Amino acid sequence: MELKTNFEFDKYGIGVEDIKTEAEQLLKQGNEMQDRKTNRFPVEVFPLPVQQVITATNENLNFPIDFIGASLLYAVSVAVGNTHSVEVKKEFQQSAVLYLAIVARAGTTKSHPLSFALQPIIEQDKRTYKQYEQQRQEYEKAVSLSKKEREQQAIDEPIKPIWQKFLLSDFTPEALAEVHKFNKRGIGVYVDELAGWFKNFNRYNKGSEMEFWLSQWSGKPINIDRKTGEPVFIPLPFISVAGTIQKGILNELAKDRRTQNGFIDRILFVIPDNIQKEYWSETDLPPFVSENWESIISNLLSLSVSNDDTFNPIPEVLKFTPEAKKVLFEWQKANTDQSNEAESEALSGIFSKMDMYVLRLALILEMMRYACNESDKQVVSIEAVQGAVKLVEYFKNSAVKVNSILTNASPLDKHPADKQNLYKALPDTFTTETGLQIAEGLGVAERTFKYFLNEKELFTRISRGEYEKRI
Repeated sequence: MELKTNFEFDKYGIGVEDIKTEAEQLLKQGNEMQDRKTNRFPVEVFPLPVQQVITATNENLNFPIDFIGASLLYAVSVAVGNTHSVEVKKEFQQSAVLYLAIVARAGTTKSHPLSFALQPIIEQDKRTYKQYEQQRQEYEKAVSLSKKEREQQAIDEPIKPIWQKFLLSDFTPEALAEVHKFNKRGIGVYVDELAGWFKNFNRYNKGSEMEFWLSQWSGKPINIDRKTGEPVFIPLPFISVAGTIQKGILNELAKDRRTQNGFIDRILFVIPDNIQKEYWSETDLPPFVSENWESIISNLLSLSVSNDDTFNPIPEVLKFTPEAKKVLFEWQKANTDQSNEAESEALSGIFSKMDMYVLRLALILEMMRYACNESDKQVVSIEAVQGAVKLVEYFKNSAVKVNSILTNASPLDKHPADKQNLYKALPDTFTTETGLQIAEGLGVAERTFKYFLNEKELFTRISRGEYEKRI
């Protein structure tokens, strides 16, 4: 059958172009429904050079698409820092700060994508540290001289050098503030195991560190008075956070009221389905891929930042084009309705925080486009907003998935498979002798079984040598 050309009509008077358009729309709707069902990471929102980085690292290094895509967003967040912010309306601005968590079981290549994405920034820190070490040696040499000796050698009064670095992994709250004081452009916290990060929140001052991170996400000033040393005041902080966490210990996040105080709502989760450990790839990553990514980040790190008369940064403010603003406001209305109609306060809080993240992700995408020579960064384009909407819907679906895991978390989930199988095999009530027989049959050692019985969330001791399962 010969297809009709443009403007031809079938016997019912329906234009062929109308049929094609309708078919394309139905196909698009079908793809969008499938994307929502599978929560596909939207690679197409990135500039082409960045898409190439994602594809190449996936094919040659087995980086899961979701992990490397999110890691690149985080690296751009740190590289942008306080150089730019975005304004949706007067007095309503957002920075590029992200709190990001990559979730998967051990051995599934969740740390390497972050390391790859941050490598250009790590190299920058290496270069500045080398300069710092040289300056420190010169400083110590000058300090060891008397004033007369310095005058004889024409050496100025020594000034203690500082290291302006971007990334931190292990720190105390005071050390973090001290580093930020000397790099007000912005810093990134990269914690390979995020569980260690939030478990230490109460290590120094009970409750205060949790409040610190809640405030930093919102960009509230840092004001620390110290018993020893000078006070620290940072009116415009910028601290982005990223790290990994094993799926099996996600329930740790729900402790210490973190589901009630809005802390979890501030985290963008990356938790794709069916992530498996891969065989080693036999191909190498083409050198130009790393070189291109390094060039993109270098373009952002080289951006200058203006300072006020107190030496604090003044970000360049980007506004939205009228078309971009229209798309943004339409999305926000739909997201607000979803938040108001949510079946729980937890979900309502998650959806609400996405209002801020859509702005931050739009800024990051626009700056990424600039670094790839696709934008002059004078405004936030409709392309950046449309991409941010796709990303924020992806992260919203991921957050709903995490919320479901936390809501239904069982104390048994934190135990390895052999103990889970043993627990399921035990009758609702049993004696120690019966339990030992079942444990032996499943290959669980006697000592391990007896320690297992001490788990009060799982077992209740009815009487001497007799126990009852609690779940």
